[in-house]
Amino acid sequence: MPANFRLHDRHAAAERYQRRSKLPAVVAALAGRSTPKVALAGKLTAWAAPGGGEIQMAALARTLGEAGVDARLWRPWEESLSEFDCLHLFGSEPEHLTLAREARRHNIPVVLSTIAWFDLASCWREPWPLAKRLTACGKFALRAAAPWLRSWRRDLYHAVDLLLPNSKAEAAQLTRYFGVPAERIHATPNGADRRFSRGDSEPFARRVGGRGFALYPGRIEPRKNQLNFLLAMRETTAPVVILGDAVPGHEAYYARCRHAANRYVTFVERVEHNDPLLASAYAAAGCLVLASWYETPSLAALEAGMSGVPLVLPRSGCAQEYFGKQARYVSPGDLKGIRDATLAAMNRGRSLQLAARVRQNFSWRAAALATREAYEKVL
Repeated sequence: MPANFRLHDRHAAAERYQRRSKLPAVVAALAGRSTPKVALAGKLTAWAAPGGGEIQMAALARTLGEAGVDARLWRPWEESLSEFDCLHLFGSEPEHLTLAREARRHNIPVVLSTIAWFDLASCWREPWPLAKRLTACGKFALRAAAPWLRSWRRDLYHAVDLLLPNSKAEAAQLTRYFGVPAERIHATPNGADRRFSRGDSEPFARRVGGRGFALYPGRIEPRKNQLNFLLAMRETTAPVVILGDAVPGHEAYYARCRHAANRYVTFVERVEHNDPLLASAYAAAGCLVLASWYETPSLAALEAGMSGVPLVLPRSGCAQEYFGKQARYVSPGDLKGIRDATLAAMNRGRSLQLAARVRQNFSWRAAALATREAYEKVL
C-alpha cells in the first residue's frame, strides 16, 4: 500500500461521499492531499498521571509520519478541528462522546482507540465501597445480558466511525457487550520503541544496588495489583523493584504496598518514558512481572520483551494473544502461582525468540502502518 493512501481510490470515495451528502467542494479537495491530516487527542487530564494510553498516543504522533500520515497531538485551544481530515481519540472517556459528536457534525470522521477491558473480576476489584462494587457488577451482568441498552459508553462506540482495539479479544468484547458491528472494528497492535532492545544495564543497577531482580513497573493502583505481588514474594529473599508512583487518589493503596514489602524490595519513583534509565531498568532486570487484573496489553511487557526479558503476565486480558508461549501467565489472586512463576522466570535467562517476536511484530512502525489502514477506511 503506497504512502499516499491510494489517491485514486480516495478521489472516487470523496466524489461518492460528496454526491451523497451534498457537502461543499472542499470534500473533493481533501482527496487531493498527498497525506491525510489527523488530530490525536486523549482526555483533558491525560498527562496528570500518564500511562500506556498516553504513551501510545505520543508514540503514534511521532511514528505516523513515516507511514504517510500528517499526525499531531491536537491543541484545541489553538487549532480548529476543521483543519483536520480525521480525529483520532484515545481511551473510552465520557468527554470523548461530545468531541465525537462535534466532529461528526462537521463531517470529520472519528476513530477511537478504545483501550478498555470488560469482565466481572475487574468490576469487583475496583477500589470502591462495597455498595458501589455491587452496583458495578450488576451493571456488568445487565450489559452482558442486554448489549442494546443505552449508556454513555455504548453511545460513544456507536458515535465514531471506527473502533481501534489493541487485540482480537478486546474487539470481541465490543461486539458482545455493546453491539458494535464487526465491520466497524479495526484491531491495531500496540507497539514498543526499538531502543528498548539495547539498554545499558549499568545506570539502573547502580541505582538499586544490583541486577537480576524482579521488576514490577507501572502506576501504583489496585488494578495493577502490586499489593498481591508483594504479599506473594514476602517470604522469599528474591530482590524486587517496584517502579512507579501512586496514582492520585490511591495513596492509601501505595501505603499498604509499602507495609507489605519485605527488606528485599526497593521502591523507585516513576521514570519518564524517554529517559534512558527506563531501558536500563529492563536491561538490568532478571524478569518483568505484571500480575494485574487485566492488561490491554502492557506497553511495559512489550518494551521489556524487546530485549528478551522473561515475562510473567496476567492470564486475563490479551497478553497471550501477543506473547503466546513466550511468557508465563498467572491469575492475579493466586499468590502461590505468582511467586512460583516469578522465581522460575528469574532463573530462566533471556529469550532470543521472545525478543525476535516483539521486534518483528510489535514495533511502533508496525502499529503505525495498521493505524494508517484504519484512517484509509474512514477517509
